[in-house]
Amino acid sequence: MKEKLIAKMKLKNGLTLELYDRSKPVAGDRWLVSFVARIEVAVKPEYFEGEDAPDVPFEAIRAAVGEKATYHHEKTRNFIAKTEKDEVLKGLKERFLDTNLGYLSSPDFPHKLILRQYQQAQMSSLTRQSQ
Repeated sequence: MKEKLIAKMKLKNGLTLELYDRSKPVAGDRWLVSFVARIEVAVKPEYFEGEDAPDVPFEAIRAAVGEKATYHHEKTRNFIAKTEKDEVLKGLKERFLDTNLGYLSSPDFPHKLILRQYQQAQMSSLTRQSQ
């Protein structure tokens, strides 16, 4: 699906939040309004230093997650009139920022995102092995 960058924000933790419009027409003057937020986080050892360091070696984390971890959040509304689509998209964006900006800007966010994706990769690997 084609997406259009609508905003780029530098966060307090140094990461960049990108906001996209992935809306598309579905029937007549009706639209699927789709809002996407994305942050790419480089998997770096400094995110795993100090008291929050996991019991897992950094190289194991990088092997499971890769060079970068990606945060992806999407909200959609279906069958929206063409005349209302811009306002609906604006509302989705504003609600997302109101409820998530503090968390995404936190200094702990990169560490938590990478660990979550590592844990998901481990669970996926275990599931494949048990089949």
